[in-house]
Amino acid sequence: MVVTLVIIGIILAIIALLYTVKVGKVVNARKSEYDTDSKGTAKHPVLFNPIFLAYILGFGGLLVLIFYLASKYY
Repeated sequence: MVVTLVIIGIILAIIALLYTVKVGKVVNARKSEYDTDSKGTAKHPVLFNPIFLAYILGFGGLLVLIFYLASKYY
């Protein structure tokens, strides 16, 4: 079970890294002095930040693990 959790953690870290690089390339591609908000960013500014996504996925995974262990041992 620990090995599975480690593999899932590594996969999530790789996905977060790739998403961060993708967002960084988008930001660097815009050479404007003043940033403009796109429709997607204006509606959901948190979803454009990979750090918040990592926290959401991490705590979600932690809750799933807690519920799994609680159902298995109680």
